[in-house]
Amino acid sequence: MAMRGISDIIFKVEKLAVIIIIPVMLLAMVFDIIFRYFVQSPLIWAQELTLYTFVWCSFIGASMSIKTKEAVAVNLLVDKINPKLRNVLIVAGLIVSALFSIFIFYLSINWITNPNILLQKSITTQTPMIFMYICIPISLLFMSIHFLSWFLESLRFTRAGKVIE
Repeated sequence: MAMRGISDIIFKVEKLAVIIIIPVMLLAMVFDIIFRYFVQSPLIWAQELTLYTFVWCSFIGASMSIKTKEAVAVNLLVDKINPKLRNVLIVAGLIVSALFSIFIFYLSINWITNPNILLQKSITTQTPMIFMYICIPISLLFMSIHFLSWFLESLRFTRAGKVIE
């Protein structure tokens, strides 16, 4: 239950982040279009901000899709087999997915703590690139927690003899 509570809190934080980031991205795009085509003076920072907010939304959205169980999946085989084997395959898939996201999280931490990465700055605004890169380990940590929560929930379903959805 504790893992589910943590996952729920993270999901609320993700929703809040997306609610803030998407309008910022939209406003940056609109200002860039207005200044580029109507004022004939493009905003240097607008394209960069749009790109960074898009990357953040993509990674956060990927994590949110795990929590809501709407991530892209191929269910052709799983939908055709009996419920007991289905539960085993789903639990196995969740274990592999959780381990994979934890491993990639570990690699991303090693990557962003590299001094060369920490010193990188964006081309136009000279903003430290760590502000964009940090979304990778954050979203992978959130994904890992969502996967572990889903895994524990699936174990409870399996023990109760229910079919995992």
